Amino acid sequence: MNCYNHPPQTAVAQCQDCGKGLCSQCAVIYSMPICNSCNKSRIKGERSRIIKELLVIFIGGLILTYFLSTLFSTPVGESGHTVRFDTFTYIMLFYICAGTLSGWQTLTSITPSVFLVLPIIGWLIYFAIKLFLAFWIGLVMLPIRIVRNIIRLTQLQKIAV
Repeated sequence: MNCYNHPPQTAVAQCQDCGKGLCSQCAVIYSMPICNSCNKSRIKGERSRIIKELLVIFIGGLILTYFLSTLFSTPVGESGHTVRFDTFTYIMLFYICAGTLSGWQTLTSITPSVFLVLPIIGWLIYFAIKLFLAFWIGLVMLPIRIVRNIIRLTQLQKIAV
């Protein structure tokens, strides 16, 4: 087999994604043997996953904030008093909601698949515990995940250039 990019040269490796032949010059461009088109596809896929994660955190946080603020600002009891939120409260509520989503994503990435065989009551307990942990873990992980994703997006931008 010959190199896909340099047909006269003999291939010494194959692209891990598509199987195209790569010569010694092409095989060492990246940390693993992969062709340029597959590397661009991987970069594009990683970029879209990062943007999707950031959008889920931001838009999901906004939706949960709106839902919770509407829920708590409805008239309570016979007195008809409503809870009023100031700007700081909205910001903190958004941080908590977005953080819980971020914590949920963090826990999902480390949860073993052994929980797939639980009965329904086990699923309810599992999700209740996961939601509780997601709240607390999310308070710490939200800024970490956002900063990490932004740094990775800038790295991917430099690679694409």
